[in-house]
Amino acid sequence: MHVHSSGDLTAVLGVAILAAGIIAYEGGYYSESNPRYAPEMDPARRVSEQDCTKPLDYSLGNIRCK
Repeated sequence: MHVHSSGDLTAVLGVAILAAGIIAYEGGYYSESNPRYAPEMDPARRVSEQDCTKPLDYSLGNIRCK
């Protein structure tokens, strides 16, 4: 494919298309294979409300920020 154009807008558009292709290839933002995907909370674990601006104690179960 060849498109003849010039300018900064074309470069930005090209980068945006490449980024969209990479995201689609990796399964998107909300995919279980994506490390940024938050899995469902385990109902058998208790929920610990913690101040998330401070270090978290992960041993207390599921964390809910307050």
